[in-house]
Amino acid sequence: MKNIIQFIPKIIRPPLLLLLCFWLAATNSMAQDGTPLNKELQKLAKPGSSREWVNFLPDSTLNPRTIFIKYKSAFDLSKDDNMVVKKTDKDEIGFSHFRYDQKYKNYRVVYGEYIVHQQPDGIVKSANGRLITGINASANASVNEKQALNTALQFMNASKYLWQNPELEKAFKLQQNNQQATYFPKGELVFAPAKNDQSFNPADYRLAWSFKIYTDDPKVIAKEVFVDALSSKILYAIDIAMNCSGGSGTSAFNGSVTFNTELSGGVYRSHNNCQATDIYVYNSNGGAASNTYYTDADNSWTQTSAIQAQWGAKMVYDYYFNEHSRQSWDGSAGDMIAYNNAYIGENNACWGCTGNSTIFYAGNTTAASDDWNTNDIMGHEFTHGVTQDEAGLVYSNESGALNESFSDIFGEMVESWSEGINDYLVGADRGAIRSFIDPNDFNDPDTYKGTFWYTGSGDNGGVHTNSGVQNHWFYLLSEGGSGVNDKGEKYNVAAITRFKARLIAYRSLAFYLTSSSKYIDARKGALEAAYDLYGGCSPEIVSVGDAWHAVGVESQSSAYTINACGIYPLNGTFVQAISTLNGGNGCATTITSSASTVVFTARDKVVLYPGFQAQSGSNFVAYLEPCSSTKWLTNPSGTKSDAEQGIKSTIITNKATTVTSNTALENESILVAPNPFTNNFVITIQAVKTTRVDISLYNSSGAKVKQQQGVYLMKGGNTIPFTATGISSGTYLLEINFGDSKVVKKLIKN
Repeated sequence: MKNIIQFIPKIIRPPLLLLLCFWLAATNSMAQDGTPLNKELQKLAKPGSSREWVNFLPDSTLNPRTIFIKYKSAFDLSKDDNMVVKKTDKDEIGFSHFRYDQKYKNYRVVYGEYIVHQQPDGIVKSANGRLITGINASANASVNEKQALNTALQFMNASKYLWQNPELEKAFKLQQNNQQATYFPKGELVFAPAKNDQSFNPADYRLAWSFKIYTDDPKVIAKEVFVDALSSKILYAIDIAMNCSGGSGTSAFNGSVTFNTELSGGVYRSHNNCQATDIYVYNSNGGAASNTYYTDADNSWTQTSAIQAQWGAKMVYDYYFNEHSRQSWDGSAGDMIAYNNAYIGENNACWGCTGNSTIFYAGNTTAASDDWNTNDIMGHEFTHGVTQDEAGLVYSNESGALNESFSDIFGEMVESWSEGINDYLVGADRGAIRSFIDPNDFNDPDTYKGTFWYTGSGDNGGVHTNSGVQNHWFYLLSEGGSGVNDKGEKYNVAAITRFKARLIAYRSLAFYLTSSSKYIDARKGALEAAYDLYGGCSPEIVSVGDAWHAVGVESQSSAYTINACGIYPLNGTFVQAISTLNGGNGCATTITSSASTVVFTARDKVVLYPGFQAQSGSNFVAYLEPCSSTKWLTNPSGTKSDAEQGIKSTIITNKATTVTSNTALENESILVAPNPFTNNFVITIQAVKTTRVDISLYNSSGAKVKQQQGVYLMKGGNTIPFTATGISSGTYLLEINFGDSKVVKKLIKN
């Protein structure tokens, strides 16, 4: 455990208590756009939390269904705000996720969403999302729904709409299993920002009518339109049809494949009803979406485009069902509908152009080899439906880029599932349009706000371009890589395989992201997902963080090594380095008396040199990501327990603060097995001298639950049985106290 904290020897040795920081690889007090916690929420949260990403102290009294009632003021919610559970999911490893919508004066607040995460043991682990607090707007509409819809339709100016297409209206009723269902827009009164710039300023919010308008016009994309409910002016519109971008080339087929069809009226047609989800593939015959089946007399099909679409749609279903236990795009066995061979020479492919369905265009010719229905593109489009049902990432700017990227990622994973290998090229079978390996090849960025990063208003704020950043992150996480990014920063990412990477990406999308998530949120979501799946000290979570560093997305500082010089908290309350953080390294670093806690953190080591000083009454914490923390306590030999004393610095006056090197940490070899354990484990210590040690086991709240005092060690090898029966499952800290030093190991009880 040599690299818990590195201390440079000289004068004074303050007492230390080593504790594990249970938020492990991604803690930061304020993300790139984080909101500080108020004092009430600080009492519940771990150091490094922001309101967008709160990691709670272990507390069995937190209830995910009442947290916004009991602690309403902690989240800065007013009497006019309330939080309503929209959806509850229990995932495959036993976590429960409660998705909330924010309402102001009983109307939904656009982008006001929060997710509360409860561990299998009932402890509320964390919460994340965005709250729009401080809205002060009228809830009285002076424009009625009909007037607002007329304004919205004038804005859309389409030649035809889907509710004017009887055939698709009928199909929509079947799809929704509701004879009253219609594409005709139904207005919703919401509080929405005046402009869609993702600034989330509460002063910009006003009452508005929201309409989802689906067109039967290939030149006018389906949109959600927001109309001011007081002035009847258009605020803004967001694409809800999610299209792939351009490209051309020849196709390569997947050889002989098998798929299921339906025998009807003596012929086989392109309807697969052999699983809980019905899969429909329709022949648009080079024109508008049409509910015309492909048919074949003997089920030995010769229509190559129809074969490709039917098999590809089934591969998408099989991938999500087998790898993520997900039934269809909506997780509830919703129909999978593909309108194939549509609109020659128009777009490429789309989710949402025809409601909750896909449409695959015919390319520039009538040849089947020109159709946009390769397996990765099929996977891409249906994943837009998955995203719509889960995170709901808005299709503009950074959230839209993430939306596109997740579709690219899972398109590649469908290709991997169905073909045994994937090429990290989007649509390569008919001519690649994007690359995960080198996004720059297609003028897409591989670094956040680096070369080719798009900042204009076209393509909904560059959703197809800026997706390259997360695509490259996924490639590096899967396959590994080293180099220098566009910010001039070196990186080295250890591969964890695409099989683990896709589980992390899916968990982040399904359980941690919200409609307004940005790249910094995607980083946090991936780290949270990796923590849940593989643990806080795992190689997987380290690689997740390294890969985000490689593409330029950091929690705060992008520097590998930082010299923290100056006066704190005047210079800030949180300093983070990717690798090493130095205090007093050739300069003066002073932690002054303050109610604010100053946090120094790094992945590999925090080094306190002569020149570092923590004054009397100051509050200071140093810890490492991903595995450990050091908490300095006032009067550690006093009567209060460590947990009761809280986080306080040792009292130092008018002296440089240094700490002598820890010979026990440097020279003792300590092994604990088995880990995870059931009731008992064995500690093996290779001691450098004859001595006595105290061995204590702490739970996640810092309470001591088991202890062996005065254990005698001989020089050389020592085997110490430790009995830990009668304690609950969870994560624990094993502290071995040598008197002048301590070693801490993390253990997990099954």
